[in-house]
Amino acid sequence: MAVSGLNARIEAIPAGVRGVLLVVLASAFFATMHNAIRYVTFDEGVDPFVVAFFRNFLGLIVFIPIFTRMGIGVLRTPKIHWHMGRALLNSASMLSWFTALSLMPVADATAVSLIGPVFIALLAMVLLKEHVGPVRWIGIALAIIGGLIVVRPGFAEVSSGVWLVLFSAVAVSNSKVIAKVLTRTEGPATIVAYLTLLMTPITLIPALFVWQTPTLEQLAVMAVIGVCGTVGHLLFVQAYKLADISLVEPAMFTRMVWAALIGYLLFAEFPEFWTWIGAGVIVVGTTLLARKESRSEPRPVSSVGSTVNPSIRD
Repeated sequence: MAVSGLNARIEAIPAGVRGVLLVVLASAFFATMHNAIRYVTFDEGVDPFVVAFFRNFLGLIVFIPIFTRMGIGVLRTPKIHWHMGRALLNSASMLSWFTALSLMPVADATAVSLIGPVFIALLAMVLLKEHVGPVRWIGIALAIIGGLIVVRPGFAEVSSGVWLVLFSAVAVSNSKVIAKVLTRTEGPATIVAYLTLLMTPITLIPALFVWQTPTLEQLAVMAVIGVCGTVGHLLFVQAYKLADISLVEPAMFTRMVWAALIGYLLFAEFPEFWTWIGAGVIVVGTTLLARKESRSEPRPVSSVGSTVNPSIRD
């Protein structure tokens, strides 16, 4: 009875508000995951490639019961090469992202990564011939300006970690464009299944060159990484089902807030003033992009967002 009463209270909250709250909660899980990655790579010395493999391996274990229920039919596709290309891009993005987290504070990496939607918009314009009107151009310009404020080339050294984050954003943006093409003929379950099944063996190959068997404590931390990533991803999926992307996109800024708070508690690392300003400008720009996107695409696409949202490289 108490559970049903709680469910009734939750259902009484407007869907848009629930969507925003879920994004805030998902952001907390991802920030925890990213700081756990920094801990196990920076403090514990585990190679990022090994951590990336275990992230995918643990995710695959979680996915096996779901895959069993879906059946082998979910793997029927005439576009296996597209799925393989997408898995390679996601793997490259994850490897570079995990390496970046071992080199720089999580909040700084998060701030730079917020520029990701700009790459998606530009790639969609070039590869998918999507129309980019004045509002999108303004959003792109603002996000780029925000990125420059964060990085401040010429005023501060652009570290290798920043370049890795940018490469990760470009790689995952290409993956999202491929996912958008695949949704024209493939179901979301097929897209997710292939990505989950392929990324584990792909990330195993580079991990073997730097292999180090983790301790039980390190395995426990990597289990936390896997759980936080899976839970965060599911929360994002539900958020995009409940609310338009234009409504929940500004809440993505809380990833920066959570990352800074947890990073300060664990590593005494806190982003400087210009990082906050730049991240804020980026969020304004990407929100303009999201608002235009939500008006130009039918609502059902948000359900596909579960396969293409930013958490996919995490």
